[in-house]
Amino acid sequence: MRRVAIKVWCLRVMLGLAGLLALLVLGAWLFLRGSLARLDGSVVVAGLHGPVTVARDVRGVPLISGGDRLDVAYASGFVHAQERFFQMDLLRRVGAGELAELFGPRAIGLDKMHRLHQFRAR
Repeated sequence: MRRVAIKVWCLRVMLGLAGLLALLVLGAWLFLRGSLARLDGSVVVAGLHGPVTVARDVRGVPLISGGDRLDVAYASGFVHAQERFFQMDLLRRVGAGELAELFGPRAIGLDKMHRLHQFRAR
């Protein structure tokens, strides 16, 4: 009888841990999904002179069209910022010598080399 109770207890613990792991994975997925670029819909932005359209071809390459060159340039910057934010942030941190904030002590040597330029000295 005691052996059955231990098995039932172990089964409950295992199911509880599996449920907790499933909730953790779901929460991480929802958190990371929020950082993905929004590829459809519309955004109202102040400062544009006219409507701008960002369409994508079969491979996902953005095709930007608008009535004004400045509006198209603004939309191009918007698309770059939306899709390449991590890359832009990484390159900014490399130039400023702040990679160790993301990657830890392994990047301190590279940070020391780039801090000689003193981009953040202002």
